[in-house]
Amino acid sequence: MSGISGAINTALSGLTLFEAGIATVSNNLANQSTPGYSVETVNASTSASPAGQPGAGVQAPQIIQASNGFAAALLRSANASAQAATNQANTLTTLSNALTNNGDVQSAVNQFFQDISTLAANPASAAQRQTVLADAQVVTSSFQSAAGTINGAINGSSQNLQQSVSAANNLLGQLAAINQGLRLAPNSLSLLDQQQAALNTLSSLLPVNALSQPNGSVIIATGGTVLLDQSGVQQIAVVPGVGNNVPPTLTAGNSATPLSAGEGDGAIGAALSTWQAGTTALQGLNALAVVFAGGVNTAQAQGLTQAGTPGGAIFSVPTPSVTASPGNTGTAAVTAQISNSSALPTDGGPFLLSYSTGGWSALDQASGITYSGSGTPPSFAGITLNITGAPANGDQFLLNPAPGAATGISVAATSASAIAAADPYVATAGVLHSNDAIVNSNAGALNAGGDSVTATPAAGAAVVPASYYGQSLQITFTSTSAYTVASTAAPGTAIATGTLSAGATSIAVAYPAGPASGQYWQLPITGTPAAGDSITLTPGGSASGSNAARMASLWTAPSATTAGTLQQAIVGFGTALGANAQQAQQLASAATGQVTTATTNLQNISGVSTDQQAVTLTNYQQAYQAAAQVISTAHSMFESLLQAV
Repeated sequence: MSGISGAINTALSGLTLFEAGIATVSNNLANQSTPGYSVETVNASTSASPAGQPGAGVQAPQIIQASNGFAAALLRSANASAQAATNQANTLTTLSNALTNNGDVQSAVNQFFQDISTLAANPASAAQRQTVLADAQVVTSSFQSAAGTINGAINGSSQNLQQSVSAANNLLGQLAAINQGLRLAPNSLSLLDQQQAALNTLSSLLPVNALSQPNGSVIIATGGTVLLDQSGVQQIAVVPGVGNNVPPTLTAGNSATPLSAGEGDGAIGAALSTWQAGTTALQGLNALAVVFAGGVNTAQAQGLTQAGTPGGAIFSVPTPSVTASPGNTGTAAVTAQISNSSALPTDGGPFLLSYSTGGWSALDQASGITYSGSGTPPSFAGITLNITGAPANGDQFLLNPAPGAATGISVAATSASAIAAADPYVATAGVLHSNDAIVNSNAGALNAGGDSVTATPAAGAAVVPASYYGQSLQITFTSTSAYTVASTAAPGTAIATGTLSAGATSIAVAYPAGPASGQYWQLPITGTPAAGDSITLTPGGSASGSNAARMASLWTAPSATTAGTLQQAIVGFGTALGANAQQAQQLASAATGQVTTATTNLQNISGVSTDQQAVTLTNYQQAYQAAAQVISTAHSMFESLLQAV
């Protein structure tokens, strides 16, 4: 009897094993697509039996998971990089696309200068003047549209940061609850599956370093900062940025431990990185708006309107802002103005002003270049400081030369007649009479060349002070080479003198205070004059378009910006944004491929293979049937024995 009962017990242990195996296969197939699930297998061992006795079957089966911590960690790392790269590619593409459609600043500015060039050839055309004024509106709209798109990307990055941090805190809370469950039920397979799923999701938000404990719970850290341990969760918090100058930062726990996140560190790191990219792009666009508006307004001030008055500003942009550091100990208050827009770095700063006994210095926070303030008042990079009070050593100020310029740019000119197409002067051979007629009685030969505007008059030029700007001027040769310059209101009073050298000389008239201050309108004169010969300079009229031609040349003038021509600066700005977007897209594609590889590697170790499970199921079913047949045979033998007795 003991032999038959032993056989039955042995077969029963086999049935239990194979039934558990069939259930495990069923569970594997049901969860093959469940996030974090690792394939389960049945582990069995032979039951011990006394020496010389037949086998006693198998012990109670154990269910174990197939797992690999190294492969899982590689997948989490790939997740963080891929999510960061994808988010950055999306944002940088948005920034690049900001300069298309209604935000196409390049096309709008190009059309503006083309139509000014057309106006230069026909300055009396009211229709062409109106076209230029309409172009100005299109330019401001283009800047505003591009700025709106970039601001939207910046705001989107801030929202993504808040949402990602909130999601990370929720996942850390879930993992803390799983840790608690594992303390009560160590190495529970279902809890470990949930843990892996939560860790994989968390890794898309920020890098995850998970240190497993003997009971299956984990300690989680990122960048050297522990976020979850036996004491609980260290909540992540966002410290908001200040405007577009100070970026948002992260802290962890009640002690507000600074938490760093780089550009490749999941959705959270990407949000911080793309916020910075957006603010940098916006600052550059703002600077271009100031450089463009300043250049046009300066050219306007160099010419005359149809009414014969100096040209006023066509565009208006916000003035620079200066913010004192809270730690300053001096009494200085600082304001700033753009004195030379062409010298303003096209990255737009902002600049960190610092004072020491040696004077003022300014650090361009975009490029890292440091400027030394020179002159009184101090100036640097086209910016002039106005200082009241007394600064102390170490005092600092944040100077933004173009705050919201692309958003705030507007058309200041109220009518098309305000466009200063005319030159300040028109040169005519002869003497101006009281009836405003110019009578040419010259005996020699005098020729006026093409005028220009310069910061430094030519050597030997006769320089007319700014106080005479706008008055009609008389140039009279007292000999075949010497000449005097006088106002036609007082022709006998010389205000400048000069000498014709090698048949050439120049007249330079200083511009008065305003955007063109420090510049000179210069006219070259050549020829072989006779004593008494004259040239009269009268304010340009409606038929003059020389200043419009000069304004049109700003688009391709080599020194219009610190980055070359204005065209090069604007095209280069858009090209750089496009290159950044393309590079980010390539990186995102490569990072996605790394996730696929890491996933495949982990699946090969802990994933569910339906083919393998089918083979295993067949083996278990056949073994189950065999064990059942043993029990049936033992039962038949037992019945035969009973009948025989």
